[in-house]
Amino acid sequence: MERRDFVTNISLALAVACTAGLSACSKGGSDTPAPNPPSNPPGGNAKLTIDLSTDLKAVGAFKISNGVIIIRTGTGNTAAAFSALSSTCTHQGCTVATYDSSSGLIECNAPCGHGSRYTAGGAVATGPATAALAKYTITVSGNTLTVK
Repeated sequence: MERRDFVTNISLALAVACTAGLSACSKGGSDTPAPNPPSNPPGGNAKLTIDLSTDLKAVGAFKISNGVIIIRTGTGNTAAAFSALSSTCTHQGCTVATYDSSSGLIECNAPCGHGSRYTAGGAVATGPATAALAKYTITVSGNTLTVK
């Protein structure tokens, strides 16, 4: 094969590959639903909804779901009895691992393993994280808690 033919063939192959790659990255709908769609109420902009008659019944109970950590910090079904924060660690971007009710701290110890801890209000208790967790708005209607 001559050099000119080789360069032409390579150029055509690259053009086809680039075109296919750009087509795959184009904006467009997908017929495949998201693998784990969030459990939000229809038509709402809630990040998370919880049935308080079955979940988060005891002070210190927590749940991490849909990018939120929700902690029951007090008694009664009022917004003031809960704290809703981003579950994304501000140090390395991984999801916080747990809430330790005995220490009152949210711990980011896995998978990042760096050991940052936050208060139930989201403030940094121990680093290396330097920024607080973002806070979300909580509403309670009957036994339904909604985080927005």
